Amino acid sequence: MEMKWSDRIGHRSRPAWLLLIDQAGIVHVFMGDSIPGLVAVVGTVYEKCGKWSHTIYRLELAPGARSIAGHDGWETGRFVEGLASATSRSHCDRWIDVANALGATLAETQRFLREWRSKAAGVLDQVEIDLASVETETGDVETIAISFGGPTNRVIAEGFWDWPVRVVAGADREKEVGRIVYKDDKWQSQGDIKIVALEHCAGYHGGTISMRIAAPAGAIAIHEAGE
Repeated sequence: MEMKWSDRIGHRSRPAWLLLIDQAGIVHVFMGDSIPGLVAVVGTVYEKCGKWSHTIYRLELAPGARSIAGHDGWETGRFVEGLASATSRSHCDRWIDVANALGATLAETQRFLREWRSKAAGVLDQVEIDLASVETETGDVETIAISFGGPTNRVIAEGFWDWPVRVVAGADREKEVGRIVYKDDKWQSQGDIKIVALEHCAGYHGGTISMRIAAPAGAIAIHEAGE
């Protein structure tokens, strides 16, 4: 199968990448050269345009091989955000999410990412550790989401960006099991919860914050004025 791919950087200088998965389910990173038995570089064209200069590759893939092309994430600059976008998924927060996005086994996914992006693998490892700790301490655990932002001037004056995210549980939603506060220039979790993923989208009056949180089953997250 013939295909074209450009290594042109994305907006915010996000690097481009091309992943190739062979018939055996092994994940390879295309580095600009032919990979025997998997891909042949048929030809290249270099386009010079300053910062946006790039090379267009004409490639011939082996039968049964698959490709996933993308850029590191627009908001976070992380590979997993870019992979989710490239594969039309809402998120890739956990190892199993990444494996499903790649269409590879969990073992192969971990091997590939530990070799290619060790820091990204370390973040995923920490997510699993955090999830395990929450489950050990609280029983069943699930991932919940909350987004907030774009406040008016009046609400900003009332301290909007200093308000905590409270995670509450129980039939009456009055039992606080944890909270997330902005401290030392970052959002930090307290109590029996963990931040699984956090994205900041620039925009009106500070933009928008989106979080996914590991919390006891049945809990909800609320962004409101602190006590």
